[in-house]
Amino acid sequence: MDKINLSNKLKISVLTRNVQLSSLKYLPQPLKIDLNKTLEKALIFYRQNFLKGTLKILNDQEILLLKSSKDPNFSEGELLIIIIPQNEIRYVFQTLVKEVTQEGYILKILNPRYDKRLILKNPIPVFASYISHNLFLNFLQKNYFLIRNSNFSLENASELKDLQFYDLIFNENNHIDDEFKKAINTSQIQGKIVDISSGGLCIKISTALNIPENTHLIYTKFEISTKNKSIKFGLLCHLKNHRLEGQNTFMHLAFLIPFKPEVWHKIEEILKPLVK
Repeated sequence: MDKINLSNKLKISVLTRNVQLSSLKYLPQPLKIDLNKTLEKALIFYRQNFLKGTLKILNDQEILLLKSSKDPNFSEGELLIIIIPQNEIRYVFQTLVKEVTQEGYILKILNPRYDKRLILKNPIPVFASYISHNLFLNFLQKNYFLIRNSNFSLENASELKDLQFYDLIFNENNHIDDEFKKAINTSQIQGKIVDISSGGLCIKISTALNIPENTHLIYTKFEISTKNKSIKFGLLCHLKNHRLEGQNTFMHLAFLIPFKPEVWHKIEEILKPLVK
């Protein structure tokens, strides 16, 4: 069960402008004068935790993370996010552990759209709820926790017929927030999944939506079923952007808690018969 300080998560993921880059060469010129010095201020995001580590430039596409007794041992193929904070902007690099050496870990910078997007053969209905701006501000100002409640484990995934992943917000008394409960039980939007990945989804709504001002968070509920399994989702998302195409609205949503690679791999296995 993942438990995250909601205020910190919202400030990092929603309120701060994130600029995702595919190479160190795309950093602003002042930051490239001494890249190793720039990386001294970098944060490493790994499995919902921030780490500090010593990073050294190898080339525009590769960074060496030196081994440290304070950090976990990383394996080849694992994903790490490198974040360089600068005032109201954070420069973000999604990296993959390319090689483990005696000295450390060689991290390869990936294209920001590295996450594989699954397009399903049949339309999957999605029911979505706006989280009001007042409730969003409340989450920022008070001590709330975001928890992903699930019956999933790597050991039992193949045995369970019904998998569940539900994001819930608890107050400081460890109770589900009443206003949040009301919000997610009132669906204002019905659409269909365009694509889905470990980090988010795109949904299509067959009408031109007038989205309320200052909408940052949207709660999505959907179920994907195969012949012998179903996966039920209730996920809190950040509205990254939206666009109108004719009478259709497309909403691009990022999960506030992305799925861990090993969990998403199991989900992909289950969904494989449904993918185009």
